[in-house]
Amino acid sequence: MKKNLLTLSAAALLSLSALMFTGCEKEDPDAIKMDDVKKGIQMIPAVDGKEYEVVDLGVGVLWATCNMGANSPEQTGSLYAWGEVETKGLYSWTNYRWTEGNDLDFTKYCTSIDLGPVDNKTTLDSLDEVTLKVLGDGWRIPTEDDFRELLTTRNCTAKWCKLNGVGGYLFTSVRKGYEGNSIFIPLAGMRDNTTTRFKGEYGWYWCNALYYNTLDRKYNTKEANALLLQHTDIDNHYMQSRPRCLGLPIRAIYVGQ
Repeated sequence: MKKNLLTLSAAALLSLSALMFTGCEKEDPDAIKMDDVKKGIQMIPAVDGKEYEVVDLGVGVLWATCNMGANSPEQTGSLYAWGEVETKGLYSWTNYRWTEGNDLDFTKYCTSIDLGPVDNKTTLDSLDEVTLKVLGDGWRIPTEDDFRELLTTRNCTAKWCKLNGVGGYLFTSVRKGYEGNSIFIPLAGMRDNTTTRFKGEYGWYWCNALYYNTLDRKYNTKEANALLLQHTDIDNHYMQSRPRCLGLPIRAIYVGQ
């Protein structure tokens, strides 16, 4: 009987210690719940037979709630080189679709005679938009203007937060009639060769056009436009150029058919 009492006492102490430890744990102040990104969701059918969630932020287009290839807003999803419609294991100039295996000989979307046959194409053709291939008509990759509308404070607030432990930004509409509608965009980093870099620190998302250098007043054949999200001492989001061969996520938008 004494042995049983000692065993019970030890078990009680362990349970009390566990409760005390749990009580001392602090909730992450940056954490949000999935319910925070569920307001205003609509379902749009796609050519693959599935339906995809979109949200109207009152900016003229409907934003997908997840990255291409993701099943939840915090997931990275699929990564694509600019103008490619398939994922791959290596993201390099050596296997980029629109070059001859290097960054000096481009075969499409070329604006410099020094880099290949000039076609002066600066915006993706529909056949080179993965959104159209996977989701169908009415879907597209965001333009620079689309992203700028998202970043404009008269349209949305941007809040650093974590969804299921993944850091990113919650964009919440402040437009009349759309207040509270939100999308979460994770800082998914990028894929360079076979290595994922900067995940949790930076998030780059492809636009549909080559990068335009306002100082030189010309397009950069080697680089495309991308939205940059970053979490530093001062949250800073803007448009930035990225080499076309890198693997970046895509957040699709729906404009209707």
